[in-house]
Amino acid sequence: MTPEPSRKSFSNSSRTWNRVSDKALAVRRRIRGLLIDLFGNDRLVGNVSDAESLRQAGISSTALVSLLVAMEDAFGFEWDEDVRPEALRSIESLADHVVSLR
Repeated sequence: MTPEPSRKSFSNSSRTWNRVSDKALAVRRRIRGLLIDLFGNDRLVGNVSDAESLRQAGISSTALVSLLVAMEDAFGFEWDEDVRPEALRSIESLADHVVSLR
């Protein structure tokens, strides 16, 4: 018979999950801010969901490259040459990638 997890371990894992969620949400907000700073179109950015494809939302490949460079400056990292294309798809995937680097 396996022992049940203690409240303490559950509580600690909940706090860790909340920290990760809070970090991801903060990064998503910052990415939205970068998009507005770069393109000045608050309406476009406001209408894009976190999970929606940025390309399908109307962000050009050139604009996406500008965003990636701005993210390097804002978050203090450099994109790897072998980054998975899925990581560049949406605000959510970009934020998840940044959080995974920290």
